[in-house]
Amino acid sequence: MRWVAIVAVACPAIAFAEDLSTTKRSESDALPQHTVYAEVLGKAGAYGVGYEYAITSRLALGVAASYAVLRDQQITTVAPYVHADFLRSKSHSMYGDFGLVVVHSRIPSPVPEWDGMSETGAGGQATLGWEWRPWRLVVRTSLGVAAGEGGVAPFFGLALGARL
Repeated sequence: MRWVAIVAVACPAIAFAEDLSTTKRSESDALPQHTVYAEVLGKAGAYGVGYEYAITSRLALGVAASYAVLRDQQITTVAPYVHADFLRSKSHSMYGDFGLVVVHSRIPSPVPEWDGMSETGAGGQATLGWEWRPWRLVVRTSLGVAAGEGGVAPFFGLALGARL
């Protein structure tokens, strides 16, 4: 009789523990936390690379960066942002990115008498876009606006990446 009572108490607890671990495993597999991507004409300028870390299923923290040389001018751009999904279905979403853009420009000196020139500036950016997520692939298009010391300018971006 004791064995029946012990088995009756232990079996539901074991079954519950298995169900809970299976649920947690399937939820974590369904929501990858890391996204890496390459972009063209996006937050970081003409081209760049980016990384996002999902803090919830609809909210992520990210950064995009690029380095470009135009003639002798060296331009480094870093753009930290918050990514939020507004409307979402199984494989599509409408999202917004809101954040900063920090740009450092440097022109090295071609002559010994001049030290060269460098300047750093910052501004804000807001982007509204569409995302398609087949399996772990991420395809994004976006339309945004950047505002800073030089004024306000629109931009269009394309990104291709993966969720890990």
